[in-house]
Amino acid sequence: MGTPISKGSRDIEELKKQWIAMIDTIADPLVLIDKNYNIIRLNNSYLQIILKKNPNINYLSLINNKCYIAFANKDSPCKDCLLKQTNEKITDIEWTTSELFPDQTYTIRAHIMNNVGNNNIRYVIHYRDITLQTQLQKRLAHADKLAAIGKLAGGVAHEINSPLAGILAFTQILLSEIDKNNRHREDLEQIESAAKKCKEIVDNLLSFARHETKIVEKHEIHLIPEIQKTLKLAKGFLQQKHIKIDWNIENNNDIILGDSGQIGQIFLNLITNAIQAMQNGGVLSFERTDDEKFIHISIEDTGSGIKPEIIDKIFDPFFTTKPVGEGTGLGLSITYSLVKQHGGEISVTSIPNEGTKFTIKLPKKIE
Repeated sequence: MGTPISKGSRDIEELKKQWIAMIDTIADPLVLIDKNYNIIRLNNSYLQIILKKNPNINYLSLINNKCYIAFANKDSPCKDCLLKQTNEKITDIEWTTSELFPDQTYTIRAHIMNNVGNNNIRYVIHYRDITLQTQLQKRLAHADKLAAIGKLAGGVAHEINSPLAGILAFTQILLSEIDKNNRHREDLEQIESAAKKCKEIVDNLLSFARHETKIVEKHEIHLIPEIQKTLKLAKGFLQQKHIKIDWNIENNNDIILGDSGQIGQIFLNLITNAIQAMQNGGVLSFERTDDEKFIHISIEDTGSGIKPEIIDKIFDPFFTTKPVGEGTGLGLSITYSLVKQHGGEISVTSIPNEGTKFTIKLPKKIE
């Protein structure tokens, strides 16, 4: 006969099962590792993330594997890992990283379980996915910035508009009365040209400021014909720049609610941006997908692309990569504002020297 299991041992075993079950109910990934990053224990959430990348793996096969290999698929410890900064005085440390997985942000908390001098140092690592929270914070910050700058822009534009209109009007009167051979005529034409450029900037400022208010009245808009109509407006520029259109959208009855002029401006701004990015010709592609609530329209060019370090700034008011005098930096800000006013979303992906893709999501009309 085998040695009977004592009641105390059974109680300990039962308590162990309860603790494991409790840890496995935690939605955030948890892992216990040693000082060499070897996995000792892990909870179910940690395992599920690994299974998405490697469905053939199991719990036992992960034990003694390096956490950075199994979890983050890296060859060495993550470059921003602060694990080894814990010690007998600082037993907890926390940091935020976007290095673990593409397009995801995590807050990581490490807790040291033993004294630093002990060879059996253990670390409890807690991961929390804050991707959505980070995105919402960025959107709120961007919306606040747009609102503040919109009010400022509106005030400045109104103050400038009156004297600017006077300059332009008197210059045009002088041009109508002055002889064509007068030596001052070219100077007056330069003043007129500069005044018109200033007026264009002021109009953009006013337009930007007005878009901070909600659309007063919405109408049914047949989205695809509206985009096609806007595309026709840019046809001459597209041909001039030797840009081909790749239209991958079937005619359908997509209907949204909004202002047709503003919807046209959204797509005209994006088409204009694409033309400017393809100075030596290229292809401008249009695609449509949808889900239960939104219609997705993608506009992709084969132009110069956007550098990764500035892609988060392109919707900021007055941000531009164009040379001085060639852009106000309001086009994409206005586009962003208009999309939001229509209850939609806009996103961008880009690869330098290969091209850029903007995706607009607009809510379907609810029947």
